[in-house]
Parts: sequence; structure tokens; C-alpha cells
Amino acid sequence: MRTGITALLFSINILPAFTQKAAIKSAHQKKSVALFFDVLEGEAANTIGGAAKLSDNSASGRYSVNLNKPGDGLVFSNLPVAENLAIRYASINAGTISVAVNKKKATKVNIHSSGAIAGIFLHSIMNITIPARAKLTVYLDTNDVALSIDKIIIGNEDFGLPPDIWNLPALPVANGPFPADWKGLSRIYTTPEWWRDAKFGAWAHWDPQSMPEQGDWYARNMYMERNPVYAFHNKTFGHPSEYGYKDIAHNWVIDRWNPGELMNLYVEMGARYFMAMGVHHDNFDCWNSKYQPWNSVNVGPKVDVVGTWEKITRKHGLRFGIGFHNTPPRTWGQFMPVRYTSDKSGPKQAVPYDALQTISDGKGKWWEGMDPVDLYGPVHTREDDPLRSPFANQFMWRIDDAITKYHPDVIYFDEHAGDSQVDLGIHMGLGFLAPQLIANYYNKSLKWNNKKMEVVVNLKGVGGRWNSFQNSNELLPFVDRSLVKSSEMHIEPEIMAYSFQTETSIAEWHYLSGMKYMDARRVVQLLMENVSRNGTLLLNLTQHGRGDLDAEVIRIAKDIGAWLKVNGEAIYSSRPFEVYGGDSAYYTRNNGYVYAVISDWKDSVVTLKALHANGSTLGKVSKVEMLGSDIKMNFVQDGKGLAIKPDQKVKPLAGISNQSLASGFRVFRITHDKGWFNDDDPGATAPGWSRSCNLGTGDFNNDLTSSKTNGDIWSCSFAGKNLSVISPKQAGAGKIEVQIDGIRRATVELSINGGRKAQQVVYSTKALSSGNHVIKIINRGSGPVSIDALIVDE
Repeated sequence: MRTGITALLFSINILPAFTQKAAIKSAHQKKSVALFFDVLEGEAANTIGGAAKLSDNSASGRYSVNLNKPGDGLVFSNLPVAENLAIRYASINAGTISVAVNKKKATKVNIHSSGAIAGIFLHSIMNITIPARAKLTVYLDTNDVALSIDKIIIGNEDFGLPPDIWNLPALPVANGPFPADWKGLSRIYTTPEWWRDAKFGAWAHWDPQSMPEQGDWYARNMYMERNPVYAFHNKTFGHPSEYGYKDIAHNWVIDRWNPGELMNLYVEMGARYFMAMGVHHDNFDCWNSKYQPWNSVNVGPKVDVVGTWEKITRKHGLRFGIGFHNTPPRTWGQFMPVRYTSDKSGPKQAVPYDALQTISDGKGKWWEGMDPVDLYGPVHTREDDPLRSPFANQFMWRIDDAITKYHPDVIYFDEHAGDSQVDLGIHMGLGFLAPQLIANYYNKSLKWNNKKMEVVVNLKGVGGRWNSFQNSNELLPFVDRSLVKSSEMHIEPEIMAYSFQTETSIAEWHYLSGMKYMDARRVVQLLMENVSRNGTLLLNLTQHGRGDLDAEVIRIAKDIGAWLKVNGEAIYSSRPFEVYGGDSAYYTRNNGYVYAVISDWKDSVVTLKALHANGSTLGKVSKVEMLGSDIKMNFVQDGKGLAIKPDQKVKPLAGISNQSLASGFRVFRITHDKGWFNDDDPGATAPGWSRSCNLGTGDFNNDLTSSKTNGDIWSCSFAGKNLSVISPKQAGAGKIEVQIDGIRRATVELSINGGRKAQQVVYSTKALSSGNHVIKIINRGSGPVSIDALIVDE
């Protein structure tokens, strides 16, 4: 039957009430456009094999057609042109059926259990190209599962049905300059300056798993019979066959959540960006999710948690991020399969947990009309490849939905970028999905950021202890330049060439009754261990299930903030010194100063060996000051180091309750005569160039920015009349072109005969006008080139 708008009205009569409204709204909004699609009853199609007509008063035509074994099917002929197909079916199984157009290869369509072969129906919706006068066959092939078909709908419009999250197509990468491959991404991407300057972020690692206050991974552990959380759950809530994780989500009450007050605290603590929990491994979305009906707007608090966080974060001037933990290996591979089991002993032996309930089981209950499979997934084993599962496409669309709605400045994934690591028997990592996901985000972000690259992706396993590219190590240099790698509670052992993040928690990731908190001194120490190595610290302040913080956490956060208020210039916008630390000190550079953060100040002489005279980076010291104190600091710089002694006893920093932090963690600001602009200082950009550090070759700050590709551009702005460019010279090096304010000033040969020479003045001018200028240094080929520093004077 083909009746255009009539078809839409016909479909309204047989859809659930909530879908009727969506269909009517769609028709109303587009009333000036004819919405043509076709509804074809199953019983009107030609049957093949043993397909049999079945009486069913719930079917739209009072009949459905049962397909029970391989070879059974329905053939719909002489169809109009269409791009979309919906199949209304009933089944007691989860699996696939086959759909073929004309003589083309069949497409597998995922279905799941409605709880009965008749009486209650679900929809599978897919994109499929149907040419004019085509023949469409819906049938069972080997390993397909039995079902009854009520009807199909074909057309080119939205059918007014909820999205079928188990048959979504591959997510197309948004148009833009960023390609979906690591090498192409690395040639274009540059970590935004706001990220490199921020250094410290706050995280609300908070979702329904916080409700029981029994720690992390509750949504998995509650289904594992020998786990202590399983015993707690049985005693507190009931057996998982009767009270499952969906019920935890339903009873997640957040009446003590005051996001405005919390954001005030995060700002007071000194955070420069904020990370909201988007979705954890539990698969429950904390936003108004288009592709996950089990979300915080529909279930539990009935609040768009992420959307609320986003508005408040931006109001407070912080950058906003969303954390996604629902990656296919974690959620599909590790969390879902344990839910399809049952007790192996006891009074509930062999009684299936609630993950095997169907939409029909919800009749008359709080979750009526919702399908548990959307939260728990269809039955599968952990051996099924997560990245090739129907969940993988759904995962990609859910990320796209969130970034489209909230325009985050950073998205974090609790997952590896590569795919060589194994955890709990599951191959971890996003693998081939990662560059697609990143390119889509980067390209979309250019549209809401006025074509400026301002966003960051955090992924794990990029080199180091948990390298996830063990089968493709040649990709690591490209991956490192395409994102900001992150590690959980593991700090990089040395200064890193590219920005990284360490994420940690002040206690457990999810609230655990009786847990102990990290003190403020330890947080500051972790912050300095990261910042001195070119990293950033993301700190979770663990919330109660109801959304509030313990008083002790608030006090710790305020202590951290009070310390940073005095000493922040050594952290924010800083860059690493030539070494990260030594002698109980951590080193940074900022605005020409060197900072030494002393972790065990005792009001006595301290000798900093790294700050000796005649070094590669530190010049002659002319002044030493302790931040937050007006006590004079006497000093001697020689070949053994920089010895500093206060004139008198230094008072502890005021407003900090942790006396070990207030007295023992102090910062020196050191003025010297070699305050050069380093090759990666704030304002420098070098897309396509590579960075190297810890060189030990006499270069300024022990690092370089280098290029092997003709045409690559390093640039920055500066203010001054006099300028010198510092680069190493060595045999086989190439040429650079120096442009200032768009005018070519010189082409410089960096190749020499003989040994390598560091810190060479390769170009100099004293003829610039006062004010701001832009310098571009362009690789002009014939060999690799490096930029070390600039010397700028008035």
C-alpha cells in the first residue's frame, strides 16, 4: 500500500503512544512537505520456504508471518525508490535475520527478543538502497533466528520511530581538513595553547554506580556471585534477577547535588578545566542521549546531568570536557557478558539475572515500554570482537550525539588508542575506530570554534608501560602528535616531548563508605610531578551518590587552591625546564623565569645542583625570591649549583590547614640573564614538526622542534626591535627561510662540515619597528632542520 501521508496516519494507529506523538510532531513540523513512505503488511507479501501466516490481534493487519527455519522468508516486489527500511517484528530470540535487494548480497539485520513470538513488537531500522521496482527479500539464513514479521516500512523520511540503536550505520566522518588516519592527523593537529596552559582539571566521576556507595565497577561486580559487592547488593537491594542495575539507575537520587556550589569549589581549588562523566562502563548515559534511552533524563534523576554541568562550567570560565568509558572492549567485552549469567548455587540457582528480561517483562512496572537490551546489550560472549559488534557503531553515534549537543573542549576515553593490550581476556583499545572518532570530532569542532583548533582528545596506551601499539610501533610518533595521551594514576618517568595527562582520584573513583582521602600536600606533589614533565593533572573529587562532597574533601580542595593562589605562576602557562627535578625540587619555566618548587623546605640552606653556573639554559642568576614571602633570599651560584639561604625564618603560607603543605612546599622564582623564548613556549605553533627532549646535546632547554618536510612552518608572535634565531648546525641539515611579518628576510643553510654545533645564531636583525611582529620559519628542504630558541630584545 502506498498512500503518502495516509501511510503516516496508518502507522500512528499501531505505534505506542510515545511514538504517536513523535510521528504527529514530525508531520506537523513538515506539513508543507509531502512525507511519502510505504507500509507493507507481511501477510500481503509472497512467502518462501515454510513461512506461515499467524493470527495476532496486536499486529497492524491482525496477522503476522512466522519465519521459523532457514529458507523461510517474505518477498516484497515492485517497490519504489527508498533509502530506509523498518521491520516490525516479534521474537523470543536475539540474533540476526537477512535482507536482500534484488540479487545483491544479503545484509544482516540485528534483532532482539520482544519476549514473545506474538503480541508485542519491536522495530529494526536500517539504511538500505532500494531502486525503483526492486524486489526485497526478508529471510532466515543459516544461524539466523526465528521471528514473526508484522510489516515493513520503506521510504526516504524519518518514520517517526525511536532510533534503532542496534542497526545504526557506520558513523560518517564530518567534512573538514582532518583525515581519519594517524599520519594525516599528526600533520595537522596542534595541541591548543589553553590546554598546555591549564595544567590542572577537576573531574566529577559520578553516575548511578555512586548510589550504593560501594566503590568502582558496581555495575559489573553486583552480577558476580563471589564478589563482596554481590553479597552487599543481595542484602541491601535484593537478588540481581529481581533488582538489577537498571533499578539502581532508577533509584539514583541526586537531591544533594548543587552543581553551582561544586563549580565554585573547583574554581577555588585552582582547576582550569572540568570533566563531566558522560557514561561509564555501565552503559548509562548521563545526558539527554538520542541513541541510549537509558539515560539520566528518562531514568532516575530525570535531569540532563552533562548539560547542566556544561552550562555551569562555561559560566565560571572553565573549559568543559566529557568523559566516555563505554568503549566497546570495556562495555561490550567486560561489563555486559557477566550479566547474562545466574547463580551457580543457592536458592536462586539458575535463575537468570535481569539482563535477560525483555520489554514484555516491564508491563505494569516502572520501566514499562523500555527495553533492557538497550542497557545490557543482546546476549553475546566476550569472545565476540567488540570493535566489529553492533555496539561499536552505536558507541560512535553516541559520542557524536554528545559532542554535537554540548561542544566540549576535551573528550576523554578510558581506553587505549591502539589494540594490542589484553585485560580480563578482552583485547582492549579503539583500534581502527580511534582515528575516525578523532577526525570527526576535530572537523566538527572547527565549525563551532570559528575554524580554530581548540579541542583535545585523551586516549591511553600511547607508548610507555601499557603501549597499545605493540603490533604497529611505527605509528607511535604520529599518534603522539594527534592527541593528548592520558594515564590512570601513572606519571610519565621523564619530560615528554608532547603534552600528556595523568588522571587520579582523591579517593575511590566511585564513592566507597569509609574510604580514606589523599591529602592536599600529596595532590600538589602529584601536580608538580606532572607539570615539571610537560603534563597535566586531572583530579576526581569523589561525590556521594546523592551528589555532595564530604567536608574533608572540601577542606582539601580549599587547601590546594590556597597554595595555588600564591604559587600558580610556577604552574599555569609554564613549560618544563631542561630537567624536571632533583634535590627535592621540581623545575618549570615561565615568562623568562625559572621556578624551583621545593618539596621539603626546612628554613635552611638548599643547594639546587641543576641550576649551576654556565649551564645550557639557565644564565647568570641575579635574584631569588620565595613566592608568598618577603624574606630576603641570599644565594650563591657556581659550578656546583645554586645555594639559597633565607635571611630569617620563613612563615608558613596563610589560609592552609595542612601545615606540611603550608610550610614544607615552597616555590622560588629565579631571575637570570638568559630568558630566551624556547621552541615550544606559549604562542609557538608548528603543525607537522616533531619535538624531542632530554637530548643532552647542549641545546637550549635540552629540547628541539624539528622538521623533515619541505614547506613545514614554525611560527610565533613576539614584541621587540631585535631578534635572533637559535638553531643547531650539523652535517646533512637543510635550509630554513625566515619571514617576519610576511616578508622574506633570509634563507639560512644549517648544514656544516665537521661536528654538530648547538645554540648557533643563524639569523639576527636589529632593524625592526617597535611593537608586535610574527616570525615564520619555513623548512626549505635538502635535509632536516631544527628550531631551538629566539632571543628577543627591545
